[in-house]
Amino acid sequence: MLRVIASRNAKEYFAQSLSKEDYYTEGQEVRGEWQGVGAERLGLSGAVDQAAFEALCDNRKPGTDERLTQRNKGNRIVGYDFSFHCPKSVSVVYEFTKDERVLEAFEESVNQTMREVETEIKTRVRKKGANENRTTGNMVWAEFVHFTARPVNGVPDPHLHAHCYTFNTTWDDVEKKWKAGQFRDLKADAPYFEAAFHARFARQLAELGYRIERTGKGWELAGVPQRVV
Repeated sequence: MLRVIASRNAKEYFAQSLSKEDYYTEGQEVRGEWQGVGAERLGLSGAVDQAAFEALCDNRKPGTDERLTQRNKGNRIVGYDFSFHCPKSVSVVYEFTKDERVLEAFEESVNQTMREVETEIKTRVRKKGANENRTTGNMVWAEFVHFTARPVNGVPDPHLHAHCYTFNTTWDDVEKKWKAGQFRDLKADAPYFEAAFHARFARQLAELGYRIERTGKGWELAGVPQRVV
């Protein structure tokens, strides 16, 4: 599954993403990594740190007081949460086997899909009477990998998934400045990107020796009882 949700309060999202007591079983860790061509342009790589994340939330270049994009409305959309979810059988198998190849295949499938999304990001062009969108091909996102669902009555389910929090900014190489992105088409194309993610993930798991079983709405790993799913 892939969901794309607009967000106006990313600072709260970051705090929740790193809150073990709300989200995780004891001993689990949140994995946050900077991703995207835009992140590289801003000098962001490796582990996500709160200072840089909050700077982007405030529409500032990390490490400076410089405004990132021209418009700075108080109720602006800060970013979009692209969340990728595994079939339940995969989450169960990973929880019980801790086969790191499954996790690597998941992360690689998410990254490949987000890189495909990135190639299609656009920005508005309004100068000199223009009224169009221009493809920029770069985004800035913070990827968080989670291993459980939020607890119900204090008990969390195994649930391998990733949140790719994508900031509402992209570098326009023609105008030589950071501008807001155009995410409408990306949201509309979410079913395609969801299918692409699942095709990549299922193929990689099959190459690892796992048997894939098609279902009415997608696929599961063969051999995991339906009552467990």
